[in-house]
Amino acid sequence: MLRESGWTIVPAAFFLLLNFSFSQTYPLFFSRLIYFSFLVTLFIILRRIDLSRILPLIIGGISIIVFIYGLIQKLILFPYYLKNLEPGEGFFSHALLTRVKSGRIFSIFTLPTLYAIVCAVLILFIFHYMIKASSKKSRIAWGILLVLGLFNLVMTQSFGGVLYLSVGILLYLVLSRVIQLKYLALPAMVLAFFFFLVTGLRFSEARELEPVKLRWTNWTQAGRMIQERPFLGQGLGNYESRISSYTQPGEARSIYAHNFFLQFLAEFGILGTLFCVLLIMVFKKKSWWQRIKAKENLLYVSALSILVFYNFIDIGFYFFSAGLAGTLCLSQIYRFKEKKIPLGPVAPVFFVLISLLLVLQNISDNFQGQGDLSLNSKDFAQATRDYKKSLAVNPYNIRSLMGSASTHFMKGDRELAETYLDRALVLYPDSPNANYFKSQLLFKKGRYFSSLYHASVAYKNNKINRKFKRWYESVTNRLQVRITGPGN
Repeated sequence: MLRESGWTIVPAAFFLLLNFSFSQTYPLFFSRLIYFSFLVTLFIILRRIDLSRILPLIIGGISIIVFIYGLIQKLILFPYYLKNLEPGEGFFSHALLTRVKSGRIFSIFTLPTLYAIVCAVLILFIFHYMIKASSKKSRIAWGILLVLGLFNLVMTQSFGGVLYLSVGILLYLVLSRVIQLKYLALPAMVLAFFFFLVTGLRFSEARELEPVKLRWTNWTQAGRMIQERPFLGQGLGNYESRISSYTQPGEARSIYAHNFFLQFLAEFGILGTLFCVLLIMVFKKKSWWQRIKAKENLLYVSALSILVFYNFIDIGFYFFSAGLAGTLCLSQIYRFKEKKIPLGPVAPVFFVLISLLLVLQNISDNFQGQGDLSLNSKDFAQATRDYKKSLAVNPYNIRSLMGSASTHFMKGDRELAETYLDRALVLYPDSPNANYFKSQLLFKKGRYFSSLYHASVAYKNNKINRKFKRWYESVTNRLQVRITGPGN
């Protein structure tokens, strides 16, 4: 790993330290750094391995699992939920019922849009294996998977999903010469049929251009963030913690930029991004075009085109599944072929350590998610247990710290609530929620000026939240009355 990185390690470390110094939420920085380090190390390892023989088995196995579960979700689970679920008062209950009513499947993933990109990549690989199948039985088996995949893609109701697939399939057909360019209109018409089918399922949103408006608003917000700190960025992973400061009243809210390149630029800055681009250009300058046009790489190039297009209208490689797929494709496009180059012990050991950190982080996040659901149901005892488990795995999980503070605050245990709030504010000083709760606790203690400070921080960093504004104005007015009242 060290040999392969060469002279890049020192300047890379310099940019990371510089970016870290401007981060306001350190745990989010390290979380993103661990994830990107995992992808880079995986690329270094996989480019020494020819995956062409085992990929059909992997693609087939994953496709069977996610496609069949997608069918079960649509045909069995969603009808069951609609019959038995009752509208709840909490955010999660409402969100779950809204998701189910929409009919948009997401299989084993968290979002329909994320599942759509997985479907698009899998369908492209399945299409390739179906065409290249050596026997009729194999071709039929791949064909069945292809139909299942297309059904799942349509049921995600993702406009982008069909567009991603269209880019990849059309490019694959041109590069592989399966069909002549003059006959490309036929597959384009078939793909257009699927797009209009999805449009029909979400006609009310399509008519109002809601997906386009959402992305345009998010891109504008990301632009404001970049404009304020263009060269050094806000810090890796800090986009979600800072975006509320750049969201204006009436605008769509999202913790994502819905564009990987804009979000990365906002987090890492122009200087850091340029360094990454130059590093890629130097690393690939001798072979990038030859590798891309090589016949054996056309499948990976087509799949990568799907992922690159996805990165322009969503955060792409920030999602684990998309990042993993992109790393796999790049490792095979730039695989070592001429001679075997020893890996050495550093990369595997580093990869194991990074993977372990990712696993622990995921376990902590899962407990935190369970705690959020319990808190939403007002099951304070279970929420407390879940958050404790999360913090036992990762003491720096900001969401679990805030969840614990909220739980104890709602229970009336002010001392414990303040303890967790103080821990959260050390890690995330500008947190609107933490400062809001802290301000309320301080006001009840009679520490009015300190309460006003935290109320102002909460309002300053999230002006679109009405409760922060009302509380800030309330504290300000009460303090003025106390200062100017009788006897003063």
